Amino acid sequence: MHPVFQPILVLMDYRGGDRFRRCLASLEAAEHLFSRIVVSVTTAPDSEDMAIARSHLAAHPGSKIELLCTGAELPTMEHQAFWVDHLERTGAQPTDWVYWLAYDDQLRVHGIEAIVDGRGSWPLIEGVAYFGPWAMRHEQAEELYSGPWDAPLESWTSFPVPGPTRLPVIDWIARQLQQPTYMQMSGSVCQFESYLQVRDCRPRKRGPMRIEMAIASATCNRFVAEFAEPVSIIYGRPNSDRASYGLTARKEDQHLVAWLGRYVVAHPRVIPTSLGRAGLLAKEWLRLGSDGRSRIIEDWVVRDVVEP
Repeated sequence: MHPVFQPILVLMDYRGGDRFRRCLASLEAAEHLFSRIVVSVTTAPDSEDMAIARSHLAAHPGSKIELLCTGAELPTMEHQAFWVDHLERTGAQPTDWVYWLAYDDQLRVHGIEAIVDGRGSWPLIEGVAYFGPWAMRHEQAEELYSGPWDAPLESWTSFPVPGPTRLPVIDWIARQLQQPTYMQMSGSVCQFESYLQVRDCRPRKRGPMRIEMAIASATCNRFVAEFAEPVSIIYGRPNSDRASYGLTARKEDQHLVAWLGRYVVAHPRVIPTSLGRAGLLAKEWLRLGSDGRSRIIEDWVVRDVVEP
């Protein structure tokens, strides 16, 4: 009989408050689909969000949740290193899988149940990093989404439509840098080794931009793929300026260049593809210029419409 593959769910508290409550509520029907559940709150121990988490645990005494608290608010990459350290200390292996949920997004339990088998085993293949698709709801920073909760959701993708839903790592990253489609770490499933490399490799990644590409370019990954169903519900902002995001991210790409170089050394078979892609990307960066007057606008690609 084949082994059962279930990821460790890592939930990083973000804005907190009612959004955090909404996120925690989505765990209730899905705990049996994860090997472990880590909820990491980056705040003081006596904060409102820790009170929310403790209240959730009190209402669910049999929960798998391992509640962590950083003790003070940390930037994203430091917070990530915090829970990575915890998993490493408590026996997680590099080959274990991690489902990363952040920004107070939600599990899409219906989608997870649609892709797991009768034993609750996820369709995970070693060497593949899974990103999306993402079921999208829209809300503003100052206003919580209030329904209708049963409305169909657009399923957004970082892959071409029509086209493959599995690409070599270098190809996927190069496509994103040339003409980005919507990308999101929240709801991704990758092996723990990817996170260990992000924590340990130099030059160190300082900020969260391009985190999807950094995780994907870990040398343990050969392909990026997406699931047949969205396994998360993402709360986006339809009026966000993603072109500005891309411009800022390009200013922080030094780590990405070094990491892609490391990846090519580890996988020399990708060198021909990498050289061709690198030439195209160099031309693109030169065209954009340093003043940012010419921006690549993100292509929000909808693959399908799904039920919540």
